[in-house]
Parts: sequence; C-alpha cells; structure tokens
Amino acid sequence: MLKRLGRLGLFLVLAIQISGCAGAALVAGGAATAGAVVWVKGKLEQELSVPLPRVYTATLAALKQFELPIQEEKKDQLVARVESQLANGKRVWIDIRSLAESSTKITIRIGVFGDQSKSRRLLEAIRRNL
Repeated sequence: MLKRLGRLGLFLVLAIQISGCAGAALVAGGAATAGAVVWVKGKLEQELSVPLPRVYTATLAALKQFELPIQEEKKDQLVARVESQLANGKRVWIDIRSLAESSTKITIRIGVFGDQSKSRRLLEAIRRNL
C-alpha cells in the first residue's frame, strides 16, 4: 500500500513538472526570446532581448503580413503603441516598452476580452521578423 502511494505521489510530481516544462518549451523559442510568454487577463506578454526600435519595426511588418491596417501608432525611445483592427471588427492593441537598452516587453491584446490564439500567431510573426 505504501509503495502504491509513493508511486502515485511520484507520478503527480512528475506530471506537474512535465506539464510546466512542456508549457515553457511551447512558448519559448527564437534567439530573441528572453522570457516566457505569459497570458494574463486577456493580454499576451513577453520580454525580448531586442531593442525597442527593432521590435517596433518587426511589429509593423507582422501587421502588414496579416493585412491588418494600422489605425494608430505612437513611438518614442521608451514606449511604442500600435493599434489595428481585424476584419471582424475586433481591435488589436500592441504595446512595446523598453526595459533596458537591449530589452523590451511586448504586450498584445485582441478584442475586449483577448484572443489568445490570434495573439500568439501575431507574436510569432513579430518574432520571425526580428
């Protein structure tokens, strides 16, 4: 009986560890990636080891690739914001914030409540353009 409980406990610990590693492996990738992708309150966030101007340029290129019109864009040396809209009317907000000279945090929100799958596709396109 104790052996069985021990095995069950080990199985649970391994399952938790494996699922955490798998999640990290799915969201991490690319030479420009510095941190894991995080989905928080309808927003997709990631820290990148790339300066803000490069992330901004890659963002504009990704929007063009998806044929998403740029409705508003603002940029300085510390912060950038790009707004667009999907064909179904959902708004797209992309915030880029400089954390250090070569480190940037990007936040993507699609629609009022967020759309994780579309946000991930857009982030992947941005990372490909870096």
